[in-house]
Amino acid sequence: MDMILLDYIKMAGKSKEKRKKILYVITKSVWGGAGKYVYDLAVNLPKEKFEVFVAAGGKNELAQKLIAMEIPYFEIKNFQRDISIFKEILACFEIILLLLKIRPDIVHVNSAKAGGIVGIAALDYRFLTFNLKLKTIFTPHGWAFHETRPAWQIILIKILSRVTAFYYSKIICVSEFDRLSAIKNHIAPIRKLVTIHNGIKTEDYKFLLKETARDKIFQMIQLVRPHNLYHQMIIGAIGEFTKNKGQKHLIEAVKLLISRHPSLVAIIIGWGEEISNLKSQILNLKLENNVFLIENLPNAASYLKAFDIFVLPSLKEGLPYALLEAGLAELPVVSARVGGITEIIGHDEGILIEPADSDALAEKIEELTENPEKRKMLEINLRRKIVGEFSLEKMLNATLAAYEENRGSGK
Repeated sequence: MDMILLDYIKMAGKSKEKRKKILYVITKSVWGGAGKYVYDLAVNLPKEKFEVFVAAGGKNELAQKLIAMEIPYFEIKNFQRDISIFKEILACFEIILLLLKIRPDIVHVNSAKAGGIVGIAALDYRFLTFNLKLKTIFTPHGWAFHETRPAWQIILIKILSRVTAFYYSKIICVSEFDRLSAIKNHIAPIRKLVTIHNGIKTEDYKFLLKETARDKIFQMIQLVRPHNLYHQMIIGAIGEFTKNKGQKHLIEAVKLLISRHPSLVAIIIGWGEEISNLKSQILNLKLENNVFLIENLPNAASYLKAFDIFVLPSLKEGLPYALLEAGLAELPVVSARVGGITEIIGHDEGILIEPADSDALAEKIEELTENPEKRKMLEINLRRKIVGEFSLEKMLNATLAAYEENRGSGK
């Protein structure tokens, strides 16, 4: 009996030793698309196989959600969005110290800025510890050279993207668009690149009923509650207040529409540094009674059913969670044709326009406001596609396969 117990203890010890330590790193701890991606992986990796750690800048909503799930979280105090060589050198040292503390088997880095800094830190860590088996994975969440910038900046960003890609053994592109773009622009060898679409878990979403969501939103924006909450036509958007998200084009589109649809309301939910400019634009266009910004709304996706039409006017995207969530909430969508969006929306799942085209955006919004049958058809088809093709389980299994593929390969 004692021998059997001893063998069991030894086997349990070996089983525990086989758990892989994985460190996820992301630049900011905000609850955006990349943050949700990190959270979903960190929380849903099989616990019997992985011991998970997360590091990011700040202690924002992502950090709080991870801590609530008892995932060890480390703040990188010198991670910041703005470029500062001194801060980035300090952040690199913070990462090296963290690697020495955790001694991970896998480092999975998210977003361009973190990609470069952590790539250098991981290389230094290998030399310091002679650990050539460390696996490094990078998910860019949309290449930065797709942003609207001067030509010289695009060239520089492509060079930096190639340097960043050098440090990683596998690069996960969240869309086939990004993978093909990386190949076309010689960012990384084909063997390093894999497409794994973002995915969502249906049961994680508890959408408020339409009337309840609208009532709460009208209270937030201090808009007089209409007699019939269903009668008001509401256009909605959710996303970070940045130039890349293109919210100013939605505001311009509303300006074009209100002469024919004076009661039209647009609700834009988000956070970020562009909010002051968006507020000024709303005031300058005299849209204070038609366009409303809601900042830092917790669990924003739960309010999606308040909208009649969801708009994604982005100038750059990877594969947006906001679009997956809008589809799951059964909303018809008008979106800019950027990044991996065409991999979600085909002809029968939504309406696509060229980016930064306010006239086209206004035209397509109006088309849907006047055609309830088309709205219904698009929302049914999009939800069916989201549920069938963009599950968290599918994303998780493909990511685990990418981790296994790099076993023992190092950089």
